[in-house]
Amino acid sequence: DLRMIFAEGADSLSATIEYSTALFDQATIERLVGHLRVLLDAVTADPDRPLSALPVLTSAERQALDDVNATRTVLPEVGGVHELIAACAVAAPEAVAVADSAGEVSYGELEARANRLAHRLIGLGAGAETTVALCLPRGVDLVVAVLAVWKAGAAYLPLDPTYPVDRLAFLLADSGAGLLLTTGDLLEELPAGRLRTLLVDDPGIQVMPVTAPDVVVVPDQAAYLIYTSGSTGRPKGVRVGHRGLVNLVVAQREAFGVSASSRVLQFASPGFDAAVSEIAVTLAAGATLVVPGVEQRVADLAGFIDGQRVDVATLPPSLLATLDPAQLPGLTLISAGEHLDPALAQVWGSRHRLLNAYGPTEATVCATIGQDPAGIGGPIANTTTHVLDAHLNATPTGVSGELFVGGVGLARGYHGRPALTAERFVADPHAGDGSRLYRTGDVAVWRPDGQLVFLGRTDHQVKIRGFR
Repeated sequence: DLRMIFAEGADSLSATIEYSTALFDQATIERLVGHLRVLLDAVTADPDRPLSALPVLTSAERQALDDVNATRTVLPEVGGVHELIAACAVAAPEAVAVADSAGEVSYGELEARANRLAHRLIGLGAGAETTVALCLPRGVDLVVAVLAVWKAGAAYLPLDPTYPVDRLAFLLADSGAGLLLTTGDLLEELPAGRLRTLLVDDPGIQVMPVTAPDVVVVPDQAAYLIYTSGSTGRPKGVRVGHRGLVNLVVAQREAFGVSASSRVLQFASPGFDAAVSEIAVTLAAGATLVVPGVEQRVADLAGFIDGQRVDVATLPPSLLATLDPAQLPGLTLISAGEHLDPALAQVWGSRHRLLNAYGPTEATVCATIGQDPAGIGGPIANTTTHVLDAHLNATPTGVSGELFVGGVGLARGYHGRPALTAERFVADPHAGDGSRLYRTGDVAVWRPDGQLVFLGRTDHQVKIRGFR
């Protein structure tokens, strides 16, 4: 398949490479030659250098990686996304913010309701670095609650009402939440114990001021605490800051083309961080968030999307495989959460604008976005991606390694688990400025065009219908 023939001269070494053209192209072999030259230069310059420290990347390849990661973007000077949403409410108070099975809510009404609830939460002890648990079905009440928690300066913990009681009990206990916001019907089934609770229809909320509370939120404050599935062990709480969420909004709003005229589907469960993206990106753009009921999500999602004139939707590939692209109007589809099969991508990409998004919870929902279904694209704004070997050296194009993510979107770490945080969030070995990288556990490779391709897991983990 590949043969290298060396000939020694008086003061030189020449080589010839023979290769199977059925397996290798010329560009690959030329990269191999470049790596070999760099390696031999390093060996002769310092024969005592450890093998793990010997370079193989050419200067051109290093520059190409630097160029891919040159994603610095100026962010709005706000404390959190709720300030961007408030600005939209001032600009267009009558515009529809959320549409669910109960009707439509304008931006002006959304702001007033969120402000009232925020004042009530503050009166019950919500504030900076406190956690408010939200156990609410998807819809207007959930969106109001999320905004209210941010306006109060606190972080929210999403609790999916459909989760088993044992899991909800664990999340409430492990998170240290000081307050639970829910409905009367759900409270009867929740393991609230002695936890202070507030119902969304509490009469005390309605007498609160409609003006925003005088609370200063800074970008480094916690915005939400969300738990991983826990199917590979104990669920991990990931604490994410406002700065990363603002960055997500800036990046995805541009990539997805979300504007004030957009109608965006809110499909994800509150317990998945994709819901954070759907809510924040939509409302920070002044667009309309469209929330289907349970019956539409299960039986007639395509009809609902068509009837509600949805033009942006994030759906997992396993769901796309059950839908007929011909039944949907032209829209921007974001595939996320699972590996996108190229054949499925071809079917959907021929009729719709299809984007492939990748990102762990620990990197604030999304780290890369690409339009080529064969890959996961490149890093979003203020994000870096690195494919590294076992010694944390950058791998060349075409050579697989573990994918590491850096940038402002990195979460603080795991709630109450400093050892695990230190293991997964490591110092950037090449930056030298104290910045961190998150080791994803995913195997990836750089393509010659600068796009990343997802290959699998370092721990042989697989995901079937969204479950690890």
